[in-house]
Amino acid sequence: MTERALPAASMIRRARRSDARALSSFAARLFRDTYDSSTEASDLESYIGKNFSAERQEDEIADPSAAVFVAMADDLIIGYAHVVARSGDGRSARLNRIYVDTEWRGSGLASGLLDAVVGEAGQRGATHLELTVFERNSRALAFYKRAGFAAIGSTTFMVGEDPQTDVVMQLDLSKQLNGGSA
Repeated sequence: MTERALPAASMIRRARRSDARALSSFAARLFRDTYDSSTEASDLESYIGKNFSAERQEDEIADPSAAVFVAMADDLIIGYAHVVARSGDGRSARLNRIYVDTEWRGSGLASGLLDAVVGEAGQRGATHLELTVFERNSRALAFYKRAGFAAIGSTTFMVGEDPQTDVVMQLDLSKQLNGGSA
């Protein structure tokens, strides 16, 4: 994991169960802000209800095969990441989410969260990290490419009843953990 200076007055730590309600609100707000212009409201709300409830966040935080990291500033969540060790092969991990609040984008916070994810995946013995990202999310695609991810395919991602195309990307962790940089 590379060392990065975090923006002033912020820190990254593992999420606690007590963070679940705040994390639920944060994730729902960012998902709405990011996808409301490209997704029908009913599909958006269906996805949010299924994936960002406080109970679901608590389950993700408690999951022993996963890690949730929160970026905090002034006791508020300003970003978070969720990574899961892939069952079966033991050599890969899946980055489910990195979300950073709008006013903190471009500050290095996403890179700090990615570093936490890469470190966690490496500690679990993963040799590569996979993710999917909406094909029209140019900001995220550019971030992941700068971090060393390569596009390896595409997949359908359902938001409610709306099938969307996501780019599948992969990062070789052996390069990251042996002196490469994210």
